[in-house]
This record gives sequence, structure tokens and C-alpha cells, in this order.
Amino acid sequence: MAKNVWELLWDYDPNGLVVVDKEFKIKIINPTFLKMFHLESEDIIGRYIFEFFDDISDFEEIIKKDKKIVKRIRKYFAHNIVTSEISFVIDENGEKLIAKIFHDVSEQERKDKELRELKFKIIDEVQKIVDKQMKTGQEIASILGETTAETKASLMKLLSIIKKEN
Repeated sequence: MAKNVWELLWDYDPNGLVVVDKEFKIKIINPTFLKMFHLESEDIIGRYIFEFFDDISDFEEIIKKDKKIVKRIRKYFAHNIVTSEISFVIDENGEKLIAKIFHDVSEQERKDKELRELKFKIIDEVQKIVDKQMKTGQEIASILGETTAETKASLMKLLSIIKKEN
């Protein structure tokens, strides 16, 4: 049977997509979801979402607290990805389903981390330059103070000699 436009969109969507029922059984998944979480398509449909994820609080919030939409950023260390997630209710012929979209933001997170690290490096370098400038300024002031004191002492001796001659 040929796929309709929505099924084709679902298959080619770059986001991971999953739909579960109110008992948290997986009803639908797309290929990107499988790829993101390193899963094989066999035997996923009909299994519970908590078999694959330790934290299903967003699904629970929708079912138990009757929330309409839950948004989160979540890190999956085991899969080495960071996702921006949105979970929401779908009413399918009177049956309450929960859809969840996983948008992989790992690359953006990596770039943000690099930028933060670069900013800290720059701040550290600027602080080193300021410290060095302050030290140099203090050394110059110290040398100026010494030469001023020496000049004053020499001028005072000269004045006292001139006064004795008068």
C-alpha cells in the first residue's frame, strides 16, 4: 500500500517522533527516533516507553496532571545527544495519545560550550594583561619615586652648599 503524504513526512522528518497511549505503550515511531536512540525497529511498537527511557516525567505530566504541552531540554549521555523536546496530547478518535518530538540540538550545545570556553579564555587573558599593566605601572611609579627622591636629595645638597657660600 502506498504511503500518504503525512506518512512520508513522518518518515523523512529530521526530528525523532514517538506516540504513546495513556498506558505509555508505544504506538508509532519514526526512523529518526530509532537512529537517535540507536534502536532497531523490531518489537518497539507495543512496548512501554519506560523500557527505553529512565525519565518519562513529561509523559506522566500530560496524563496525570492533564497538561497540554511539556517542553524540555534533555541530555542523553548514553546516546551522546542533547535534545529539545516537546510533548503534547493528541485526541485520536476519543483516545488520548501523547506525541513527543525530539529535536537534536547536540551540535548547537557543543558550539555554545566552545563559545563559553572561549569567553572564559578571553576573560582570563584580559585579566592577565590588566595584572601585568598594573604591575608595570607600579614598577614605573616606584622607579619614578626613587629618582624623584634622589633628585630632591641632590638638589637639597646643592641648595645647602649655595646657602653656605652666601
